[in-house]
Amino acid sequence: MNERSSFQPTRSAALLAIQLLFTMVWGFGGISKALSGKPDWFADKFGKTLLATFPGLTASFWLLAAAELLGLALILASLARLEFLGRSQPRFLGWGLAWSLFVFVQLGFGQWLTAEFNATAQLFAYFAGTLVCLQFVMSGSTNTTPGEPDR
Repeated sequence: MNERSSFQPTRSAALLAIQLLFTMVWGFGGISKALSGKPDWFADKFGKTLLATFPGLTASFWLLAAAELLGLALILASLARLEFLGRSQPRFLGWGLAWSLFVFVQLGFGQWLTAEFNATAQLFAYFAGTLVCLQFVMSGSTNTTPGEPDR
């Protein structure tokens, strides 16, 4: 048994855990936004910020919800393709994690606009953790660019 084959079950378990974690993060966030709509507090919190002017509070809320749902869709596609088994490149997982970085930037921007710097720091930690996950996912691939064809 070579080193790569003995590592595969552990790597597969770690990939599955990453997929499940991000399914929860974007599933709970995106689905609850889609089902509940823009909450009343959203206008109170962001009404005096740039977001009220551009793109507008309603658009800002739904753009965030759409971004979270797209993250969920990418991770679910990764699960459906059983990318954690290592039979193919984890393309959808890589793209889902890369997309998650942008969603965390979007969330952090909102917190920064409202001077909630502790929440901004927490989102920076989420961003950094996602970056570590992305590095782990891509380091096991023969091809480290998400979305490129398998070699």
